[in-house]
Amino acid sequence: MIELRIPLPPTPWSAPRISRYGAYDIKEKDKRAVRYLIAEQYQSALLTSHTALKFLFEFKPPVSVSKTKRAAMLAGEYLPVPDCTNLQKLYEDCLQGIVIDDDRKVAEISSKKLYAEKDCVTIKVYTLEEYKNENSNRTN
Repeated sequence: MIELRIPLPPTPWSAPRISRYGAYDIKEKDKRAVRYLIAEQYQSALLTSHTALKFLFEFKPPVSVSKTKRAAMLAGEYLPVPDCTNLQKLYEDCLQGIVIDDDRKVAEISSKKLYAEKDCVTIKVYTLEEYKNENSNRTN
């Protein structure tokens, strides 16, 4: 299992903007920063087998909320707004070529989003065998 921590606000994927002059990816700066942090933490060989990914997206509560609502957010009574699948997609794209050789080989994905004291994304990358063994141990 490979665990990667990215101490940046979770960023959802968005499609590149296309005009008559070409395409422009508005998330390119974010992707570059995430790729850098992933490459800094992982310098081993690419995983070429099927993999499973677990994401934990932690969002800092907005500054404008009251203390009671902030406490409720941190207690899990409220969930952050962004769609989990769009969050997964950006980070899955960033893993490609650094940790995994092709995102088409990702067989299972799970994600969780919540409010926390600091913005952070935690990614756990498993080979499919490791993932199945971990889940079978939990059920026993």
